[in-house]
Amino acid sequence: MHNRWAHELTKTIKNLAPQQLVTVGQDEALGGKRPSPLFYAEAVDYTTVHSWWLMDHLVWDSLFTKDPLKPNVVQETGIMHVERPDGRSKRSEKELKSILERKYAYGFATGGAGAVQWLWNTNHYMDNINESNIGAIRSDQTEKPETDVSYDFGAFVKKVSELFCNRKLEEVAVIYPYSNDLSNREFAFAATAKLTRVLTYDLRIPFRAFSEYHLDALSDSPPKLIIVPSAHNFHTAAYEKLCQHVRKFGGTILWTGPLHLDEYWRHRPRTTLFGKTIPRNILREERLEIDGEIYPVSFLTDQQLSVTFGKNRLAELETEVGVGEQKSKSRATQIRTKEMGEGTFVWCPLPIELNNRDDVLRALYETVLDDANVTKDLHWEKGSNSLGIYGRKLTFAKGKLFVFVSEEAHDVEIQVEDPDTGISYQFTLESDRSVLFVTNLTGEVKAVYRPDEVEIRVL
Repeated sequence: MHNRWAHELTKTIKNLAPQQLVTVGQDEALGGKRPSPLFYAEAVDYTTVHSWWLMDHLVWDSLFTKDPLKPNVVQETGIMHVERPDGRSKRSEKELKSILERKYAYGFATGGAGAVQWLWNTNHYMDNINESNIGAIRSDQTEKPETDVSYDFGAFVKKVSELFCNRKLEEVAVIYPYSNDLSNREFAFAATAKLTRVLTYDLRIPFRAFSEYHLDALSDSPPKLIIVPSAHNFHTAAYEKLCQHVRKFGGTILWTGPLHLDEYWRHRPRTTLFGKTIPRNILREERLEIDGEIYPVSFLTDQQLSVTFGKNRLAELETEVGVGEQKSKSRATQIRTKEMGEGTFVWCPLPIELNNRDDVLRALYETVLDDANVTKDLHWEKGSNSLGIYGRKLTFAKGKLFVFVSEEAHDVEIQVEDPDTGISYQFTLESDRSVLFVTNLTGEVKAVYRPDEVEIRVL
């Protein structure tokens, strides 16, 4: 229904203005029961996300709104007003500037087409304190510090505007499990948000996203690794399409959590690859063996709202065990690997993205990434231990864009090597700030965001 409405509206607009680009405005509703950009992309010229409240998930909400075939714009972004208990503003104008800069930077870092601030002129007639505080220009027409972000990004992008063509795509793809997200027991947001934080910040591995119901574009540029994170219920036709893709094009599927729950939460065996299995409830403390090492896997009720009410993970999550298998007699849950045509299927029966320990998730991802021969776009020589630092390189036909964002409380010295050229770049990433620069294909620095404040040293 939504797509039909969007198609009809787009057709009407283009009859009047054939060159006009059309999209649908989209707040941070990816994890809600609303139309998602990955569903309506076919009906518009580009997709959007309005990033406001989810400050811990700015990479997540840009990646999972980016359709493989359409541009994605952080089309409405800014900083909502947050009050202290006494009614005073909690954030300083300097902090507001850093937050907006971070949102702009992520708009490019995630393969998007940039960001647009909402809004330029403060609307002091609004009777909502959230709305009446938003705006780069105050009511007296003076500029807030955050105006520098738009000025500086505008100057930077103007210098490198010809760069953004023919981007090299990421080697890892993550499937957003919509069957689960639209069910009455959804884990999709929690699972994909944890995956995003561990992959992009801890392991420095960028990825692209696909919808469970829109997998055709996988074959346009087959990834080396496809991850289906703790989906539980998953559409059987989508499962079969993923398997067919790997059989034909190669690569690896990493599937975590139950394998045989169909889109309606029914246990329906759909492969004999790992033998017959039966469902089993999760216990609070599980174990997983990775490369001979035993890791604890903990499922705590971390979403409990009160003593009586709340989301109880132990009452909701499931795993699977082999028929006749006595789980309590084994050392730990085993990761299972089978060849599948030209590719490989790796199954971790535990819904590991929904556990509370990051070390076991990192270990699993590192093992599978290595086995799938996924390459890192940067070699980190300094700064890799700072988990509040995001950094990546985007490669285009005519050059490269380097993006680094700090969510750290302290300045960090960064030194990274581009493995394509062997050239290293060194700079100071200030606390709560962003650094971006562009090089040509041979590694020569051609433009720097905030050139009067940031020095990129080439080694």
